Amino acid sequence: MKQNAVDAAHIIYAKKQFNKEGGAMEIVKKENKSENEAFYVVGVGASAGGLEALQDFFKSMPDDSGCAFVVIQHLSPDYKSLMSELLARYTKMEVHVASDDEEVKPNHVYLIPPKKELTIHHGHLKLDEQNNINGINLAIDNFFRSLARDCGKYAIAIVLSGAGSDGSLGIRDIKEYGGMIMVQEPKTAAFNSMPLSSIATGLCDYVLPPGKMSKAMTGFIQHPYMHPDEANEQPLHKDTLSKILDVLKEYCHMDFSNYKENTLVRRMERRVSINQFHNLEEYLNYLSGSDQEKETLFKELLIGVTGFFRDAEAFDFIAKNVIPKMKAVNQTIRIWSVACSTGEEVYSIAMLLNEYLESNHLDYEIKIFATDIDRNALAVASQGIYSASVAMDIDPYLLKKYFTKQDSGYRINADIRKMIIFSAHNVLNDPPFSKLNMIICRNLFIYLKTHVQQELLYRFYYALNNSGYLFMGSSESIGEMNESFEVISRKWKIYRQKEDIRPTSNMIINANGLTEHFSSILRTSDYRNIDNHGIKVEKIVESAFSAMSPPSIIINDVDNIIYMGSDIHRILRFKPGVFSQNLYANLPGGLGLFVNGVVRRLHAGEDNVATMCASDIPEFEGKNILINGYTLTVAKTAFYLLTFEIKEAKKEEKFTYIDSNQEIGKRIMELEEELRISKENLQATIEELETTNEELQSSNEELVAANEELQSTNEELQSVNEELYTVNSEYQSKIDELTRLNTDLDNLLINVEVGAMYLDNDLKIRKLTPVVSKITHIMDMDIGRPISHLSLMDNYPNWQDDVRHVQKTLENVDKEIYEVDGKYWLVRIRPYRSEYNAVEGIIITFLEASDLRMMRSSSFEREGKIYWQRENCDVSMWRYDLKHETLWYPYIKDTNSNQRQFSVDDFMKRIHPDDVIHVRSAVDECISGGKNCIEIMYRYKGNDEVYEWIYIQLFVEKKRSDGTAEMIQGKMTILSDQ
Repeated sequence: MKQNAVDAAHIIYAKKQFNKEGGAMEIVKKENKSENEAFYVVGVGASAGGLEALQDFFKSMPDDSGCAFVVIQHLSPDYKSLMSELLARYTKMEVHVASDDEEVKPNHVYLIPPKKELTIHHGHLKLDEQNNINGINLAIDNFFRSLARDCGKYAIAIVLSGAGSDGSLGIRDIKEYGGMIMVQEPKTAAFNSMPLSSIATGLCDYVLPPGKMSKAMTGFIQHPYMHPDEANEQPLHKDTLSKILDVLKEYCHMDFSNYKENTLVRRMERRVSINQFHNLEEYLNYLSGSDQEKETLFKELLIGVTGFFRDAEAFDFIAKNVIPKMKAVNQTIRIWSVACSTGEEVYSIAMLLNEYLESNHLDYEIKIFATDIDRNALAVASQGIYSASVAMDIDPYLLKKYFTKQDSGYRINADIRKMIIFSAHNVLNDPPFSKLNMIICRNLFIYLKTHVQQELLYRFYYALNNSGYLFMGSSESIGEMNESFEVISRKWKIYRQKEDIRPTSNMIINANGLTEHFSSILRTSDYRNIDNHGIKVEKIVESAFSAMSPPSIIINDVDNIIYMGSDIHRILRFKPGVFSQNLYANLPGGLGLFVNGVVRRLHAGEDNVATMCASDIPEFEGKNILINGYTLTVAKTAFYLLTFEIKEAKKEEKFTYIDSNQEIGKRIMELEEELRISKENLQATIEELETTNEELQSSNEELVAANEELQSTNEELQSVNEELYTVNSEYQSKIDELTRLNTDLDNLLINVEVGAMYLDNDLKIRKLTPVVSKITHIMDMDIGRPISHLSLMDNYPNWQDDVRHVQKTLENVDKEIYEVDGKYWLVRIRPYRSEYNAVEGIIITFLEASDLRMMRSSSFEREGKIYWQRENCDVSMWRYDLKHETLWYPYIKDTNSNQRQFSVDDFMKRIHPDDVIHVRSAVDECISGGKNCIEIMYRYKGNDEVYEWIYIQLFVEKKRSDGTAEMIQGKMTILSDQ
């Protein structure tokens, strides 16, 4: 059994190594590059219903944004994705499926292939075989985590439509490393589970419809604050920063002045960029009037990022080297988790403790105090319900043992939940817990100023038992307290308290604004420092107050402790269990009665100083306790100072004495009567509950068994459903496209009056157009019948032989068929080829050729006549010189005569009046450059005054620079006499 606990821790570590590419993986951020080389990498996670969202997103995204896009989907392992083809229609960026070790480039879109896990490392995409964690596909979380570590502030995560909670875990890492997060507006998502799960983390920067994300993204990445060289040109006004903190303090009652200034400025500049303001002054005006932005900034500054077994190797070390060495006091182990956020790390420690106790058969009581100032985070932690994606960080053995699967995710078991007490607590102001075996305070100190860190470590030292352990974040250190703590693991910052070296505190952290008020007065005076070492006056005042006053305590108007003076431990008694700030919960029983009398008089305003002497108290035998009360009014708020002086018992007439035994006796009688009545009521209630519980227990066992089976089935069905929905969306898009193309093709064939008939490889009719039914014997009802059963056209009996010939030889066949109605049809038979050029049937087209045949016959007749006339008539040449306006023309009846020179006007006078316009138009068309060759016929009057038909061809022999003719030459043929 003992070995099982160690093995479990090793399994957790090995699992984290796989998911995070190694626990000690080198963090390579793009900010290490020069600003000119760095570019943003956008991880887009989508599942069921994500196709439409992706199309809307890329449709509005500029093609030259300078970003690289990696699309992660839940794909079926047996399905060839069409996403690259579908997205390519909505963007001009190159879209393709990612390959292993491919370098990521700007203005490219990379798609995850089926059956693969995709991560990014050193700017290159890495592919691994898909590893469904506990049966759940968490490809989006896996990529987001690698993206955060590789790109840092240049990482952008987008969560679109999808079922489940994938992505909600990965965005935590994106936020931690300074990246930006966008989530689809749930109302616009076909499946809103993924967007809602991410929004529930409270880490999202934008919640928008996909079509509006591009504008917000480009505005964010182009903002000057996102480019350090430009941002540094704008000076930081500390006064503005102080005012922002004041606005935030008034809203959430939290003072962030103890945080490092650089951390505050960096977080605020992000909000300036996201809201598209120019500087902090503009943001301050906006913040003052927006409660929503105040809440967002409050969460941004808290930086509540955590996870199960975070830095898994560190938890492995604790399981093997720390937990076995813890010393239980009174069979109890007490642990305090500071700034626990949503509780994942607390539950991780609880599971390891329980594993150790079971494996070693120990019956210790475990008390873990988990505190934070974020009440929303504490509410999540108290419920103990986490999204399904946490399965990525938890070993299957621990997941099955300590969690119950629900529709909303996983719920921590009651055995672990009862170990932990969640409470709102400000570690900077409120008193610490005590008698602790271990304090967990991870990744808080890196945001706090150095002197605040040292004071907290001082408190932690005295809150720990001797040899108690301190577990800090990997980027934190104990600073000047190194002599008071022994290093157990330098790598994972695990320390053990040294019993022999006790530190001293040199400052006091402000408590609920009381000392802060005094400090603010001193800061405004002219005597802030008394020497060159910068020693502040308020420190001296606080030291003097501790040295001069007796044990004292300050409470507020609801009797909660807000400040404790020196030696107060002599009076107060801190009890095991959850810490209470109430004064009476920490006083000895006998003393509380007297303190209550003083406080009651102060509340009533009877005396500004109330004095009472308490005697005969069991805890202080032989002594009197002199109690003094004072009312302090600071900033119109009443506080009460109580001092306690322990004196030897003797008669003091000037004080008011109360017989403690008499007062205690009366109080005991009242309490006993109340207890008796309560016992009677409790007994009756217990009897009823026992009967009901037996019935419920039996029913519950049956329901648990049935629920486990249903949960397992539901997980499988949900995974299959997401894959089917993605496939269906892509197919639906393809079907729509094919429907449009088919409609276009049908309209084309119908409107051009072309008949088409499609045959399959078995020569059965697959499809035909309406024209075919009109001109052949084949009707729509014949679809599916073989051609051997059918007749096509009366004058085309051997059409089946032609079809088989084409099928066998793949040679085209064209036939001209004459029908009895006088129409001619051109029938063309061709092989039907697929997109891969494979023959998948025969296509027969029918085109009416009656007009074409008539035109062809007329053309043949005319051309034959012209040919005969040319062969049997006189032929001679002529030329027209436009430059000199002269025409050389032969004398028709005298074959021995030379060509004669005419003017154009003389030539036109010899043309028959009815042909003048026709000839003039043809010649002008040649002159203008409209045509290079024209044929015309006209009647010409020779020397015998008889008109003869002349056929002449005009050719442009030479052109001017403007394209008009300069010389026209022709061939003339005498066709016949008039």
